[in-house]
Amino acid sequence: MNPEVVRDAPVEPNEIEDLREQVGWDRSEGTYGQVLQRHYAQYTARDDAGRLVAYMSVLSDGIADAFLLDLMVHPEHQQAGLGSRLVRRAVADMKQAGVQCVQVTFNDHLEPFYAQCGFHIFKGGIIDFKNMEWDGECQQPAGADPAGRGAAQP
Repeated sequence: MNPEVVRDAPVEPNEIEDLREQVGWDRSEGTYGQVLQRHYAQYTARDDAGRLVAYMSVLSDGIADAFLLDLMVHPEHQQAGLGSRLVRRAVADMKQAGVQCVQVTFNDHLEPFYAQCGFHIFKGGIIDFKNMEWDGECQQPAGADPAGRGAAQP
């Protein structure tokens, strides 16, 4: 079976929450109603019984940047190329729409996957209000250059 990847097909928030749980994530109960209304695009795939087996959303201004979010594939459908097909479809759609840059954040173990999908891998950062403390301060490490040009000179 090779589920079809579809852009902006109808999907219920609880289906996404169920899939999150099936891949080992928290359900993020109650957030996907808003996500589905606010995101630029979303991609889904369903099995022959109509069950949601893959999901990914894209947040974008439609011009400069697009961010791939929440790529998830049901465990029974992993390692079969479905995740790659969702990413390729979304990136192709963003290119066709004239979006200049597609970005994604991921855990270290997924670096080979995203590199194979064509992403240039470099360091980035994230503040995750749901899972970490943030005190509102930006403290510069000793010797760091705030302009990012390397070590600051004394």
